[in-house]
Amino acid sequence: MPGKQDGWWNVVTRFSDLLARMRRMYKTEAVTYLLAAGFWFMAGLLFKYQAFYLIEHTLEQTRHLDEKDFLPRTDHFEWKVVATNEEADALEANGFEFRSYAYFFNARKALDKGAIASCIFIGRELAHIGWLAMTQEAKNSLNEPPIRVDFSKKESYSGGVWTNPKYRKLGLHTYGNLKRNLFLADTGATRMYGQIARRNTASLRVTTKFNPAVYGEGRLIKVLWWKWWRERALTKT
Repeated sequence: MPGKQDGWWNVVTRFSDLLARMRRMYKTEAVTYLLAAGFWFMAGLLFKYQAFYLIEHTLEQTRHLDEKDFLPRTDHFEWKVVATNEEADALEANGFEFRSYAYFFNARKALDKGAIASCIFIGRELAHIGWLAMTQEAKNSLNEPPIRVDFSKKESYSGGVWTNPKYRKLGLHTYGNLKRNLFLADTGATRMYGQIARRNTASLRVTTKFNPAVYGEGRLIKVLWWKWWRERALTKT
């Protein structure tokens, strides 16, 4: 559990990220959504309660899927994997907008700790991103709910998924999910774990296309810098 000093530093960092995000959102999203996001961010610094479904994917099943059935509804996309800050810098040098969109995932720190970004670009603009972790250190860097993953047993984690509002409803989330699962399978991982907010019906619809196991529920309570997490297995019927 972090101390007060770490807690305040996280608040400062998140507030800095919010300002950067607001500048980006001002260009890409409605002003009302921008104001709402700012309000809920500030409220979330004081108190936050979230409920999640806990998801397990058996990655070998993904290999039997036909990628053509999951292609986005656009011809101008490119999938890229970013595994290091050097690769992120190279993307930026070639005109791809990565850091200016991925700031609110704390991308530099996450890449330093071993997390991997799975990205879909349309032109040079980041249209979709999801993060992968194959070690506990990498997972911790994503600041996601602390669901249990046994990395020593070739388990992996996926989270931090975001789609640019300009490119939603094109199937990018579905295709990104497929590519993340295939990438993890190619690295030797056997299972991928993640969580979906119970109210996030769009993500739930995407996930069901891959026939995952919904094995439990998680609840996160945050008061200032203190956090409590609880997992509960779902009763089989």
